[in-house]
Amino acid sequence: MDMQQIFSKVFMWLFVGLFLTFGVGYFVQSSDAAISFLAGGGYFIVWIAEIVLALVLVMRIHKMSPLTNTILYLGYAALTGLTFASIFLMYELTSIIYIFGVTSVVLLIFGFIGYKTKLDLTKISTILFMGIIALIILSIVSIFIPSINLAVTLLSLVIFFAYIAYDIQMIKRKMYRVENPDSLAIYGAFQLFLDFINIFLDLLSLFGRERN
Repeated sequence: MDMQQIFSKVFMWLFVGLFLTFGVGYFVQSSDAAISFLAGGGYFIVWIAEIVLALVLVMRIHKMSPLTNTILYLGYAALTGLTFASIFLMYELTSIIYIFGVTSVVLLIFGFIGYKTKLDLTKISTILFMGIIALIILSIVSIFIPSINLAVTLLSLVIFFAYIAYDIQMIKRKMYRVENPDSLAIYGAFQLFLDFINIFLDLLSLFGRERN
């Protein structure tokens, strides 16, 4: 399978995952039973399940069958959709669609940079990882000091903009070293899915229009 076919599958699965997430979120927000479940502690259960699935995908994706990887990826996307119900309750639908479009453009721009650049982005992997650690710490601190929320959001955007380019380049590198290109396609889609969701949420918090 050549590079074009790999990336076609990556973006196909990315689209499928995002469609599932936003579709589940939209329909769940109209279900009183589902909202009650999430509000009554279900959100924490879903959050734990997301973490477990994410860890399995990151650590085992190249050792599992493509079918298993696909099921876990779609399961993760669906679970993310459950938590997205609150977004549809909080923000206007037109605003969500607009931010989704903006995030898509950002993904394409930084994805193109990662695809074309001759720079070795593995050199910034440690910096990006440390940025994620700092982001987690600052996010916890922001609970007690809300005034730093804007700085945390801006830092998150910078980190995940860079991660898009990094992940695209990693997909290019891995395609010559993996035995199963279908698993690589799911891996790439999952990484870009995480980038997209984080950027979307950051932009929504900055520019989203809340419901009256």
